[in-house]
Amino acid sequence: MFEASSFTGWVVELGCDIHYVTPEMHHANGQVERYVRTVLNLIRVERENKNTTWSDALCKIQLVLNITKQETTQLSALNLLIGSDATTPVIRALIRDVAVENAQPNREAWREMCRDRARGLLKDNQAKQDSYVNRQRRPPRTFQVNDCVFVIKYSQSTGKLDSGMRGPYRVIKVLPSGRYELKLLGGARGKTTQAAAQYMVLWKGEWCPESCAAFFESK
Repeated sequence: MFEASSFTGWVVELGCDIHYVTPEMHHANGQVERYVRTVLNLIRVERENKNTTWSDALCKIQLVLNITKQETTQLSALNLLIGSDATTPVIRALIRDVAVENAQPNREAWREMCRDRARGLLKDNQAKQDSYVNRQRRPPRTFQVNDCVFVIKYSQSTGKLDSGMRGPYRVIKVLPSGRYELKLLGGARGKTTQAAAQYMVLWKGEWCPESCAAFFESK
């Protein structure tokens, strides 16, 4: 449903981007799932302690997340957005009056400085995470456009005799960071998927009489 034209068009109108997590990339999935688990725990606490519905607690939870300082950026999401950690106009006015007496601070300039610092911290953290993940990682194999491959998906295995491989797919686009955009050879209906190189196996074709003829030809 996240690939529907109506949804993607609506997101673009809001000025937002959609970022997909490549299937079977557990490190990236774990970061998303950890954040979702935090939200679920907050909803559970509000619902069980105050006997309210989960929808009534969303506003408070969103406010808490927006004003919570993030470990990597050392700033809250609200601070990066508006240049202040205040949550209401009254509190924001009081903080401004007390903190900047007889001064004319350029809030926009301060916000841009904070954003530049946060951007640098995010890049440093990205490099640190990449070096940690790739420390004992073998260089992934490379594929070319129009290569036919199978994709290892153990999570979709149906039993002990299931190989856990799905496909065959055709490589239609090479993506950054060792990822590829794939299209199922049969029954794709125009849909595509993405996979990382370490979960892809090159398919050399079916064993048919034509391809095996050389093994059975007698001298």
